[in-house]
Amino acid sequence: MTRFFHIAPLFLLLLLLLGLGHGLAQEAKNDTATETEVVEVVYPGLEQVVPRSSQIDADAARTLAALDEIRSPDAYVGEFEKLNKGWTEFKEGLKQFGAEQDWPVNRLLNVRGQVDGRSRALKQLLDQVGMPLRELEQIRKEWTGRLNYWSGWKASLESAGAKLPKQTFSKVQSSVLEILDLSKTKATALLQLQEKISRLREEMLLSFEKYDVRVSALRRDPFRRNAHPLFSVDFLQQMDSSLFHKTADGVRAAFQFESNFFQRQGWLLALQAGLALVLIVLFRKFEQPAAEKTDDWQFIFQRPYSASLFIALAASLLFYSVLPPPLVQFGIIIVAAVTASRLAGALLPEGNQRTLIYVLTLLFILTKGCTTIALPLPLYRLYLSGISVFGVAFLFWIVRRHHRHNEGRTDSYILQLYGGSLLLVTSLLAQVSGYATFAMRLLDATIGTVFVVLFAMMALRIAEGAIELFFHSHLVSNARFVKNLGPHAAVRFTRLSRIGILIVALLSLLEVWGLFDSISAAWQSLLSLEYSIGEFHLSVKMVVLVIAVLYSSILVSWFFQSFLESQVFFGKRIDRGVRDAFKKLSHYALILIGFVVAMTMAGIELQNFAILAGAFGIGIGFGLQDIVNNFVSGLIMLFERPVKVGDAVIIDGQWGAINKIGMRSTVVETWDHSELIVPNSHMISEKVLNWTLSSNVSRITLNVGVRYGTDLEKVIKILNKVGDGHPAVVADPAPSAIFTEFGDSSINFELRVWVDDIKHRLSLISDLGLAINKEFKKAGVEIPYPQRDLHLRSVAPEIDLSGPPRAKK
Repeated sequence: MTRFFHIAPLFLLLLLLLGLGHGLAQEAKNDTATETEVVEVVYPGLEQVVPRSSQIDADAARTLAALDEIRSPDAYVGEFEKLNKGWTEFKEGLKQFGAEQDWPVNRLLNVRGQVDGRSRALKQLLDQVGMPLRELEQIRKEWTGRLNYWSGWKASLESAGAKLPKQTFSKVQSSVLEILDLSKTKATALLQLQEKISRLREEMLLSFEKYDVRVSALRRDPFRRNAHPLFSVDFLQQMDSSLFHKTADGVRAAFQFESNFFQRQGWLLALQAGLALVLIVLFRKFEQPAAEKTDDWQFIFQRPYSASLFIALAASLLFYSVLPPPLVQFGIIIVAAVTASRLAGALLPEGNQRTLIYVLTLLFILTKGCTTIALPLPLYRLYLSGISVFGVAFLFWIVRRHHRHNEGRTDSYILQLYGGSLLLVTSLLAQVSGYATFAMRLLDATIGTVFVVLFAMMALRIAEGAIELFFHSHLVSNARFVKNLGPHAAVRFTRLSRIGILIVALLSLLEVWGLFDSISAAWQSLLSLEYSIGEFHLSVKMVVLVIAVLYSSILVSWFFQSFLESQVFFGKRIDRGVRDAFKKLSHYALILIGFVVAMTMAGIELQNFAILAGAFGIGIGFGLQDIVNNFVSGLIMLFERPVKVGDAVIIDGQWGAINKIGMRSTVVETWDHSELIVPNSHMISEKVLNWTLSSNVSRITLNVGVRYGTDLEKVIKILNKVGDGHPAVVADPAPSAIFTEFGDSSINFELRVWVDDIKHRLSLISDLGLAINKEFKKAGVEIPYPQRDLHLRSVAPEIDLSGPPRAKK
């Protein structure tokens, strides 16, 4: 993955170049556009009238059968009336909440969500009605064209003076008009229904926009004072009996929801319950073997019921296509919060931390309950103020307990508690001063942030534990395919899971802090960000898709190479160089396919690659020629295979083994385990000594000198004996000892032996040298020192060479 992120900027640069090319190509296409020529219709002769009329009869029969199969408007009227009635009852139910300008933000969010759900249901019905309309329109166009064609054919024959079969033309015209009339009748009824649906949906969209504007206005300026100060007369005047009536209305409204949700999404609730039961059984059954293979799931096995419910909720929460009713949402929140707090309690080592999580869970549930029933704003402000006062006192109590447990030291946990206390004090002061929206958002977002972090931590532990269990299971770990992937497979999947969980957590924080209504809304908003370069639009969605496709192609290539190694090449006598070349070429091919698919998904036409090729040609001329040269040299090495992975080579006087042949360079590992990076062009253009190109057999020549006067035949026998006696020396060709020359101070010989594996070369030279020295000592053969004779032409008279030197006076 690290390597992918290194090359990702290059792919983005290519994307920009292709985008610019797309704009240039489009301009060129517009400049060279020509006017469309009008093609004159050539009608057949009179002899084709009867045969073609028979074909018209057959086609008309099939079309009439198709018209009968098209659903009539009555099939959609019942669903429309049901949605219309539900919308009317929904609007009547909103009147009990009083003036809309007095609604709190939570009620606005709930109402807006329900309006959006109803609007989506109407959109689906509108799409269903549109399908038969499109079929009818195609039929109308087709048979209108046939009617015009036969009319023109008839006029052409009349102008030519031919005697027309009027009965045949009348029959054809009657068949065509029958189809057109029937399709028009059905289309008219469907269009009327479509108009009714569109008007109702337009009303819903206007209502949604109205509530959305009010929510945005409340969120846009959170630092504006929008309520009376808490200790003011105006605030006290709001505390009357009407608040309790509004609270009762909110409770009744929370319990009122249509059965349409359970009809459409009830299967999802059943799926969650079934999944939870299955997980409970699995956790109970595999608790012991799983606990021995991973430590990440220990907290799950301590809380199997909570873990099962939490995983079942988290796995299916994103599948809700319709927003659940407020009461159902509150029930899901209770289950998720309780199970998450119990799982977090198993993760946290200190009792103070567990107590804090449990109290936060209780406050979180109470707060969501208040928003579910849309508690009137004055009562909700009092509730939040009470939470702030209680929270500050509770956090300081936790701080004192932690200080005693931690021997008075201040750690990061203490600082976090102080930070939470500061947020609570800020929220309380904001409530007292009348900044109700800011205080509510600050407190809600703080509690929500804590739970988002907890959910992310548990999701990480669950994902990492699942990956570890999967790759360590007996069924998977013993497979050759998985073994060939190596430990990097688990690492890559763990990184992907971390990235996915981190993205979801960040999107959740955006929702918690009120920047977006939901995770999906935040994701769609971020994906819609774009930057324009001329006519080319570079969006975040495009970049994400391109990166996903490119990385997917890398993963597919990785899996494919592992499949080749474990399933295709395994057990077959295929040269390693051939295998490496095939795997490398397949890797390049899959990456190229992924790149082309990514560019196509980005909306870039393949014809623009010609412009990119021209840009590359200029780049090659100015500075990329070395890179291209190395890449082409790498391809030559893959096809010609002058060297292959594992070969022992000498490059610039350095011994080593080929470790990897890449796109740009070859990695050579020297005998001292340092890595030598050699450009591929150097491997092709320069001399490289390859000891193992065709065979691992190597000849070793050992030079030996003996003193003058030694029995030379005896030396030959000793050398041959030493060569024959070593087990690493091959028998064929046999060792050979030969006389080479009379040297200055010795008579020189060579011992030539063959070794079956190049890796034994150095050790064999050492062993032979030691054995020769040992045998020479036994036989009395001396290895002389170099000798030199000194000749003096003249000597000064004061130097006496006959005796020892005399001291100077």
